[in-house]
Amino acid sequence: MTTDLLIKGLFAAIIGGMFSWIVFSRYDAEIGEENGTTDRQRYLPYVPGMVLPLFLAVLVGLTLFYDGGKAAAQMTLSFCFGIFLHISVYYVLLMAALPLLRRHFSARACAMLWMIPNYLYITEQSYMELSMPLFVIQAQGRWIWILFGVWVVGFVGVLGWKLLSHLVFRRRILRNAVTVSDPEVLSIWNSELKNANFKKPRFQLVVSPQVSTPLSVGLFQRRIRVVLPDRFYSKEELALIFRHELVHIGREDSWSKFFLVFCTAMCWFNPLMWIAMRKSADDLELSCDETVLVGCQEDTRHEYANLLLKTAGDERGFTTCLSATASAMRYRLKNVVKPQKKHSGALLVGLVFFALCMSCGYVALAYSPSTGAEVIYQSRDLSAFHLRHIELADDPYNTPWLCPDQEAFHSYMASLDLYQLTGNYSFDGSDREFTFLYDTPEGTLGVVLCEKALKLVPLYGEDLTAQWYYISGGTDWERLSTLLPAGPALNLTFPISDSSYPKEIGASLYRLDETKDGQTTCLISPDGPLNGDANGVFGYDTSEVVLDFSRPLVSDFQVEVKSRDGKTCYSLSQSDLEEPCVLPLAGFAARYTISAQLEGENGSTYEATFRFDVGDV
Repeated sequence: MTTDLLIKGLFAAIIGGMFSWIVFSRYDAEIGEENGTTDRQRYLPYVPGMVLPLFLAVLVGLTLFYDGGKAAAQMTLSFCFGIFLHISVYYVLLMAALPLLRRHFSARACAMLWMIPNYLYITEQSYMELSMPLFVIQAQGRWIWILFGVWVVGFVGVLGWKLLSHLVFRRRILRNAVTVSDPEVLSIWNSELKNANFKKPRFQLVVSPQVSTPLSVGLFQRRIRVVLPDRFYSKEELALIFRHELVHIGREDSWSKFFLVFCTAMCWFNPLMWIAMRKSADDLELSCDETVLVGCQEDTRHEYANLLLKTAGDERGFTTCLSATASAMRYRLKNVVKPQKKHSGALLVGLVFFALCMSCGYVALAYSPSTGAEVIYQSRDLSAFHLRHIELADDPYNTPWLCPDQEAFHSYMASLDLYQLTGNYSFDGSDREFTFLYDTPEGTLGVVLCEKALKLVPLYGEDLTAQWYYISGGTDWERLSTLLPAGPALNLTFPISDSSYPKEIGASLYRLDETKDGQTTCLISPDGPLNGDANGVFGYDTSEVVLDFSRPLVSDFQVEVKSRDGKTCYSLSQSDLEEPCVLPLAGFAARYTISAQLEGENGSTYEATFRFDVGDV
């Protein structure tokens, strides 16, 4: 198992455990055992229903403001693809398993299972990223944007229709509503408010002739209205009605319904999602029934069942009502009259959330096909780009990689078929990973090349955002090995006195000449594009360094030592050393230049010059 998967699993387990605790830690308070001993409200939301919609809205808004419409569209496509894929599959599976879950687990747990996708946004965080996707769906750029546009229209249309329907319904039922003034009704209302531990309720109790069942309407507390039909209820019935609605208000079930509508809008073209969302509303009501009737006797349960039967009515938008659809009535009555002992479902909620988080990211969308010539070189003359640095990840020798034919290398990179990649991936752990630094007309450009992906990092300007691309057909490593032969390397080991392990670095290759068949070719020159600064160690107490050449020596190497202030300079030969490859260090900050003749490729000989620094902090 990779490190990133372990980290992702750890965070998923922690958050999953937190969800289990949140749902079931409030049980004592809800049944009244802690009532009067705490200032906390008895009924609290499982999961705030606006989390995922608000996160998406803020993310799109900020991206649009800072990066423009194109970046916002790309970000929305990337984010929504993963979320859409997950919630559509998850909710369909949950709906299929619902009969079994309801039979064995509490309604509280079943209701919570519908809400946990609200926290899928955490999968976009760096600690939840995967190395790479298992499956990549390739799509043509034109068609993906057409489909994305259709989806956006459908999403906005469905969500707007639901919001408008809610507002129209609210306006209709509150048009002729009047505030309850009956002292007897208000007494029961205030008693239930006290039992629920609402300190300063900002919602109102009204009566409306436009409703046939008690309900609460409104998303924000100041706008919430508990609405009673214009009919007579007994004291016992009123107490049960108020308790039911206060559970809904305390748990913010109206926001939960908004979230479920949001999910329906995201998957509006999936007919199974519409069915699943109707099932979710039933579980919210079942969970409310379960809480209202905790500890109640059989006669109270029968009275509650009769109340459900005679108050059957309609709900729209983000309202919560005592009795809703007739399709769910039979199951609700059965659970009210003949409750069965069921498992709490604490472990189930945690495990489901863990599985949901761990399954994110394995399918990625690759869209907008292009080529390396368009992505890397911006469709410009390749000669304007110069390869300055090549590095292979996890290379113990820090091997210098050569590029004898930059034109051929640029041609290969320009020929890559690239697709812009959605998702949050690091691509760590690839078998091979090259990092290239280009000198471009704008500045330095970083390119990371893996087996199936390429990352573009502009190191100039203000926007340093990296972009991953999927390589259709993968990287041709055989072709690349001919374009980038490995040069000689010098590995340095410093036995550090204040450390439990030696400090290892690779010396910088300053100059490289290749002699073959009597002809000498300069592969790396001091002022060439592949030449970099010298590596070194600073601030360590060390007196010697062990030299390890990656290729066999043809003759003794030579060492030149020059102080950093330029006042002291001396030379050594390998034959001057007490041990062949153990170089004693000067007692001052200095630059070491090592010239060596090494065996090359196919009978050639390398004349290599390495540099490294040793000094104080």
